[in-house]
Amino acid sequence: MAQWIWKFGEFEIYHNMLVHTRRQQYGHPEPVVWKLYMPEPVVCFKKQVTTQGGIFYVHACGDPSVTVVKADGTEVKYGGKTQIPLEPGTALVTIRVGNIKTFPALYVDGVIETDGTWLADDMTQDWQAAGTWDVFDGPEKTPEIFTFAYERLAEGQREQAEGGVLFDYGRETFARIKITGLSQEKVAVRFGESREEAMDPAWCVIRFEDAPEDGCLAYEPYAFRYIFVSDPNARIQAEYEFLPLERKGSFKSGDPVIDQVWETAAYTFHLNCREFFLDGIKRDRWVWSADAYQSLFVNRYLFLDPEIEKRTLIALGGKRPFKAHINTIMDYTFFWIISLYEYYKTYGDKKFLEQMAPQMKEIMDFCLERTDEDGLIRGREGDWIFIDWAPMDKTGALCPEQILYAKAMECYAAICRVIGISDRQLGEKAKKLQDLVFEKFYDPQLKVFIDSYESGNKNVTRQTNILAYLFLPCTKEQKADIYERVILNPGVRQITTPYFKFYENQVHCQAGQSGILEDSIRSYYGSMLDTGATTLYEEYDPAMEGVQHYAMYGHPFEKSLCHAWSASPIYLLGCYRLGVQNTGIAYDTFDVRPDLGNLTSFSGTVPVPGGEVRVWANAHEIRVWTNVSGGTLYAGGQAYPLSPGETAAVSR
Repeated sequence: MAQWIWKFGEFEIYHNMLVHTRRQQYGHPEPVVWKLYMPEPVVCFKKQVTTQGGIFYVHACGDPSVTVVKADGTEVKYGGKTQIPLEPGTALVTIRVGNIKTFPALYVDGVIETDGTWLADDMTQDWQAAGTWDVFDGPEKTPEIFTFAYERLAEGQREQAEGGVLFDYGRETFARIKITGLSQEKVAVRFGESREEAMDPAWCVIRFEDAPEDGCLAYEPYAFRYIFVSDPNARIQAEYEFLPLERKGSFKSGDPVIDQVWETAAYTFHLNCREFFLDGIKRDRWVWSADAYQSLFVNRYLFLDPEIEKRTLIALGGKRPFKAHINTIMDYTFFWIISLYEYYKTYGDKKFLEQMAPQMKEIMDFCLERTDEDGLIRGREGDWIFIDWAPMDKTGALCPEQILYAKAMECYAAICRVIGISDRQLGEKAKKLQDLVFEKFYDPQLKVFIDSYESGNKNVTRQTNILAYLFLPCTKEQKADIYERVILNPGVRQITTPYFKFYENQVHCQAGQSGILEDSIRSYYGSMLDTGATTLYEEYDPAMEGVQHYAMYGHPFEKSLCHAWSASPIYLLGCYRLGVQNTGIAYDTFDVRPDLGNLTSFSGTVPVPGGEVRVWANAHEIRVWTNVSGGTLYAGGQAYPLSPGETAAVSR
């Protein structure tokens, strides 16, 4: 079947450019704050074909020019013709496409067809396999327009409000709207995640004031639960826009709070799965590397969709030359490299690593060039040294940056081994950097890691020690010290964002503290839902009241009330309660280690490549069923090999 093709990465680069230049804020455009990359204006596609002869038809995003070289070396140029004859035998078909408006793409059908076996080049003689996506399988389905699904929404509950009318759609959504019945010359329209935001003319983040045409206004999709319209006669037609992903994972425990949090997390996450993994569906609608890293794990326990992972990683990686950290953030560059190896471990997709190899090398070289003589990496002008929204001692070399850098080098070296290229001793460099972290940042008196050795302050934070616990080869004794002296220590400043709770909860689970996960979910997310939340917030402080919950970054409604990183309970419950964990490549081996925590029972499904794993557990029995090989159930100190199509049952 014929498919649209393009130079690998250009589809993602183009749509990434659109995503990051469409943000609206306080009535004006708000372009992205980091480097964007543009598609190539001219791309050449080629393939050697053997046919019985016939006609092929050329469709292009842009202007095509066709050349056919016959087996005897005769070259025939067809210029911009779209119906091309082929004589029987072998020929080299070359088609150049120029496009300065969107990006060059090609669709050929007839006696020959375009697909992933074609090669593409940006006129530099650097031929690579063309990029494709199987949803673009017809001449009318051009890749210039990203494919979404649409669903008509019932009009929101309508109420007269001061200065106009307010529509309540019951829960947050993302939809394009058409407003009819308008009679005012200028109409104010405000999209709010909360009632208070929609009613605030000064601080509503997404707002417009426009002149209707024939009594109508139409808007591209935005996030909202509430819409305020200044014309009291307004009627709204809304269409929910979404990526049609199949929900493959599930979790039920009978605990109403835990189950509601899981369902809300699934809905929250789906809203943020679009062209790429977005951070939040309202305020930014941007792609951040460390947010995406966490989204990879949630996706694998909910949708297991490799395509959105690939699109996101391609978009974040940008193009050559690479001159600034991803999202301007040093740690986000490291998370990108780590994410690539995590992708491979999940799907076993060696071809994708080979396609990404040139950009991986470009980015790894960028990092190595910015490494100081002592082997540590420090922030330079323009770099954002982030890690988390927390006060840290960032004097000189910051410990968690070195931890992530070493892990990135380790992952890059592993990728190089997979695709058969020299890793330039990066594995050894990663080990040397890890040793340097223990030498410079591990305090033998405190028995934990400090943020900075250069300041002399010996500042201890949860963030630094959590990353050390998860990414460094710490001994069991060192991990026990970190857990006791930092994670369980109320004197160490608490984490306030779901972003780093993702990592802290992993530490709790790996440390064997069974009930802390559920307690954390109930107290944090449960009380968030008690405020009336229909999706999960970017940040939540139970001590706040009313509209305080919506404020962030110094503005009353800038907090994202639908944020992807808050969907981590999907991953945590699937990995540490259902207990399904990949231990090989593409789950060729995997463990099932069910843990009730402080639940009385649960059941659920975890998708894996080629199938699924279903787990049931209560105080008396564990049952596991899967339709793939390679699994082992661990229960009661015993290992039970899993056979595809059979249920393993173990009494407690």
